[in-house]
Amino acid sequence: MIIQIRGLSCSLLISFVVATAAQSAMAQTERIESSGPSGEDLRREVHLPQSVSLTAEEREAHQISQAEVAVITDMQVSETSEGLRVTLVSEQTLDAGAPQISGNVAVIQIPNATLDLADATVAEQINPTASLSLIQLSSLTDGSVQVAITGIEAPPVAQISTEAGNLVLNVTSGIAVAQADQDGLRIVVSATRTEEDILDIPRSVTVIDREQVEQQLELTNNLPDILGRLVPGLSPPTLQRTTRGLTLRGRNAQVLVDGVPQGGNSSGATALSGIAPDIIERIEVVPGASAIYGDGATGGIINIITRAPVEDGTVYEVGVGTRFGLTSNEGDRFSYNTRFDAAAAEGDLDGRFTLTFDANNAQFDADGDRIPPETGISDSDRIGLLTKLGYDLNEQQRLGFTFSFYQDKLDSVFITDRSIFAIPGDQTARAVRVGDIDYDAAPELTNRIINLTYRHADLLGSQLDAQFYYRDEDRVGEFSDLRPAGLPDTFPFFPDLFQSRGEVSELGARLQVETPIGNSASVVWGADYSEEKNEIAALFLDGDTFDANRELTIIDEFSLFPEYELDSLGLFAQTRWDISTQWQISGGLRYDDFSFSVDDYELAFQSPREREGGSGSADDVSFNAGVLYQPIPEIGLFANFSQGFSIPNLGSVFSGATTTFDVDDDLALEPQEVNNFELGVRAEFERVQASLAGFYSESDLGSAVFFNAETGFSELVRAPQRNYGLEVALDVQPSDAWQLGGYFSWSEGESDADDDGDFLALGSLNVPPYKLGLYVENETIPRWTNRLQLLLVGDRDRAFDDGVDPFEVDSYVTLDLLSSLQMGNGRLTVGVENLLNNDYLPLTSQERIGGFEDRRYAAPGRTLSVRYALEF
Repeated sequence: MIIQIRGLSCSLLISFVVATAAQSAMAQTERIESSGPSGEDLRREVHLPQSVSLTAEEREAHQISQAEVAVITDMQVSETSEGLRVTLVSEQTLDAGAPQISGNVAVIQIPNATLDLADATVAEQINPTASLSLIQLSSLTDGSVQVAITGIEAPPVAQISTEAGNLVLNVTSGIAVAQADQDGLRIVVSATRTEEDILDIPRSVTVIDREQVEQQLELTNNLPDILGRLVPGLSPPTLQRTTRGLTLRGRNAQVLVDGVPQGGNSSGATALSGIAPDIIERIEVVPGASAIYGDGATGGIINIITRAPVEDGTVYEVGVGTRFGLTSNEGDRFSYNTRFDAAAAEGDLDGRFTLTFDANNAQFDADGDRIPPETGISDSDRIGLLTKLGYDLNEQQRLGFTFSFYQDKLDSVFITDRSIFAIPGDQTARAVRVGDIDYDAAPELTNRIINLTYRHADLLGSQLDAQFYYRDEDRVGEFSDLRPAGLPDTFPFFPDLFQSRGEVSELGARLQVETPIGNSASVVWGADYSEEKNEIAALFLDGDTFDANRELTIIDEFSLFPEYELDSLGLFAQTRWDISTQWQISGGLRYDDFSFSVDDYELAFQSPREREGGSGSADDVSFNAGVLYQPIPEIGLFANFSQGFSIPNLGSVFSGATTTFDVDDDLALEPQEVNNFELGVRAEFERVQASLAGFYSESDLGSAVFFNAETGFSELVRAPQRNYGLEVALDVQPSDAWQLGGYFSWSEGESDADDDGDFLALGSLNVPPYKLGLYVENETIPRWTNRLQLLLVGDRDRAFDDGVDPFEVDSYVTLDLLSSLQMGNGRLTVGVENLLNNDYLPLTSQERIGGFEDRRYAAPGRTLSVRYALEF
């Protein structure tokens, strides 16, 4: 079975290379003219295929029929329950190639044919249905006949068959594309909190659309890995559920879902783990410090926008898929996923309902060894739910409601093998079977978001947007066995086994008003408010009970991070002035006020355990300014200065508090303020998109992780910090069939931990090595697309040489194959992850040495995914 599957993946690659090399991308321009519904001329210019690829049998049949030209005498159009039936009448047999798509036009070419219509008026059918604007039948100079069917909002779908020698086209409506995409614009809301064309934003922006998310889902359903593959400046894929080690330009990013903050102040690195990727419409990434949404974006903003309802009618989608490793014969290597989606709109009401389920089973590395389930992306069951409703009160006012639910549960009879600590040298984590485990608190993560929105598009000449949200997250971690680590007797207060259980909840509101100032300027102003509660408990477990019958019984509970409250209020104003068609300036101010409180608490891993609580507050003013110059509409040169800030992880500060810790006066509680400078250029042509940006950021009181050689643990250090780097991206579409491009990002960072003016390199979990992403994509035949993508993660030894890291980063390369075939209203996708079966450790695993080898996870080996989705 393994040999057959490997042969299949090789055959896919070979067929991809052969087919793409043989394809012709020639096209010609035809002009279609007709009268519109109101009598005016309707003129459309579309790119139509010059030739249609035929199989050997089709070419032979065509050659035989060369002597007798088929004469089409009539075109009959009739409505069906699903759309239209178009019949081309001829006494001779008619052959046709597969439909080819150009814009909203589906084109069917009939070789060796001519027209002799009894009624010439049937050659043009105007507005035959509500979704079709034109059906046109015409003779071409090359001795063929062409049928062009034009959709109003999307290209139609045409199924071709023959009946009694006549050619029959069963035509149904296609799926509409967002208007912004039709106009060639990419709209961004995250950078300025209002909708703007990407070319009008004076800073770097990366937009990942729905199609790109769907592509990467062929390889993985882990959102941190999808972003790590596609976003310049972001750390490479972690191949774990958490965002530990996933930084943006060397600093932490603020993660939002429809504008709702994720993770919380003590996130536990789960900010990207609380939403199913299947419900995402697009992702906007704005790198560089920003305070436009408040606390947390010292590295930038990652705003995830969920799928919107359709504009009209009803659309259903059902999808199923499987994923399995090709390096092992184990029966539990098969993972499964399903998705059901329904979207509808009628009158003033619209909505969407999406339900997803993923059964992620075992993963295996390049050598066929099982990867421990503690990565969080294997041996788990995931449920995702999105419910979205919208109601138009009138033409100016709209109400929106969104509820999303996500749950990820560990389900495994394996754990990481901690006996590897007894083996000399650096070991790779391995799994050991222990059988079913009876948990008092089973490992899982649950995230719920309720989001209410209101918009008034014209309130005294301004647009008002109000948002009210509530989010709560519960997470229980996998258990840790501290006994093999060989802790000295000086730590008698440590348990044999323990788990962590975290809870975070946040209630918040946002109010913003966009007010035009004349015809060339505007100001966005408003306020944000939130109340947040955080707590992470350490659950002490009975080691003897676990050894006897695999029961994890809770025997005590202390604070890992004590329960505390954090309130914040922000006031902001952001302006933009289009000085001319070429020059734009923008800028803004934000004021934030924070307060926190914590009761007396008992720490799990300190002696004595008792700590005194207290309260504190801080405020901050941040500023941003940008200038944009467009010598031509397609090119923008920009310079930007922005400030960002973040409140430290208060739970981490409280958990490391000594007995003399003073809540009212401790350096660790000071917010981090970052100044970010950026210069860049961006180009958006029809077939070429490119960007180049350089950045420099500095902070007097940074927040970085350093390795303490004396204790063997990594510690959070507050000290002066600076980061700098370069990012380049290029996408080219040399023809309608080909796309290629990629990106390169490099960054460095330094910190003066001793505050003596001598800067040392930041650790490689803060500042990852350079990253290179390349891809080539080809529409091999109509509706069959293939893509090869490469990711190179470089090496880095600077932090090791400076004594900051106890390890050097080794470079690695991955290559993936993605193939997609449109089959009527359905789509079949095939993905091969790690096509070359490289044996490597991701960056976050290379750091796990010494007492953390049990988390030194290898990357999955060659893995095959197959998905099928049907829209109707």
